[in-house]
Amino acid sequence: MESIAIPAEKKPPRWLAVWLAALVALTPFSIDSYLPAIPAMAEALDTAVARVQHSVSSFLLGFAIGQLCGGPLSDRWGRRLVGTIGLSIYIATSILVLFADHVDQLIILRLFQAIGGGFATVICAAIVRDLHSGREAAKIISMISTMMLVAPLIAPVIGSVLLAGGGWQSIFVFLILYATAMLVLVRFLLPETVSRFSRARRQRKPLRSVINSYGQVLGNRRALGFLAAQACVSGSMFIYITTAPFVFMKVFEVPATQFPIYFGICVLGLICMVQVNIRLLNLFEPRNILLAGILLQLLGCGLLLLGTLTGVKEITLWMVPLVLVMACIGITGPNAAACFLEFFPRISGSANALYGATIFITGGILGGIVNSLHTGTLVPVAGAMLGCAVAALLAAVFIARAYEPIDVAVPVTKRYIPR
Repeated sequence: MESIAIPAEKKPPRWLAVWLAALVALTPFSIDSYLPAIPAMAEALDTAVARVQHSVSSFLLGFAIGQLCGGPLSDRWGRRLVGTIGLSIYIATSILVLFADHVDQLIILRLFQAIGGGFATVICAAIVRDLHSGREAAKIISMISTMMLVAPLIAPVIGSVLLAGGGWQSIFVFLILYATAMLVLVRFLLPETVSRFSRARRQRKPLRSVINSYGQVLGNRRALGFLAAQACVSGSMFIYITTAPFVFMKVFEVPATQFPIYFGICVLGLICMVQVNIRLLNLFEPRNILLAGILLQLLGCGLLLLGTLTGVKEITLWMVPLVLVMACIGITGPNAAACFLEFFPRISGSANALYGATIFITGGILGGIVNSLHTGTLVPVAGAMLGCAVAALLAAVFIARAYEPIDVAVPVTKRYIPR
């Protein structure tokens, strides 16, 4: 079967956004599908729930490492090759997870599984940046986000069903099968958006050029402001994901079979807000929408902490502001990514790698810190989320200067030059 190759004059494949969304969905499937199984895994591995939750943090950190390495390599070797390498690593380590009999083995294997996942998914936003810019890029990323968000909506349900029917190992069998399907997609459906000429030219450069490309990104203060803002906004999400089993199943005593319902409510809010964002992009610039989204999340985090400090153990007081906090990521995520990548049209792979890695490293660290501040209450969780929202606003206003237009020194043109 031949890989897709399209003449430069033609448009990208109609189904490209769907294919990229399916590939990006590997990440939420890898995290959210096994959240309902964490208490069962802790029992099977004869350890505490909090110890197994460290495998979530190790996955986030491994994913960041994979993106940092895979992004610049995809600029040199091409998007498809790097995606293939990543999915192969992911599948091999997922098989080894099936035979883990100690929590430390699980944590380490999840780290390497995530490195492969980072390699595989870092190519998605880079492909979008190869083809689009500005509002158009933000719209495409929003479309991909909408489709991709089906994964965290159904992943806990799939995890609960598989857990009941075949134990926690069956969840990783599902991940192996999904990754195998994505490997077929990358090899035979995704177009190569880095031309052979560009690959040959970049491969002739010394490896230190990879470091230089990161230097270009790190030297752009405004771009780093957009990155810091989204890292803090996403920090709230990763704190929520890391602590969700404790919050719902321990504090509010929600049965494992009902966990997907509460988890999915937040995802539905996020999906709705992504749809709102697509329409707002017809009227406003991404940077302006980003500021509004951060302010809205700050409001939600304030209400979340206020409800927690009342001491009333009522799940509604937790869920209503939590949905608002999570939904705001549907506004901030696509716009922060579009604003950040706008500065780097020629090193989109490296820029997107640093962007994704920073977000996942921040999420892994914050999730681990909040986990270690375990007091048996929700105050550390809500307080950390509020701190993230405040930091995001400061970064967007004072570093990114999101209220000012973005001027790109390099002219941006349509750049679809496959194989």
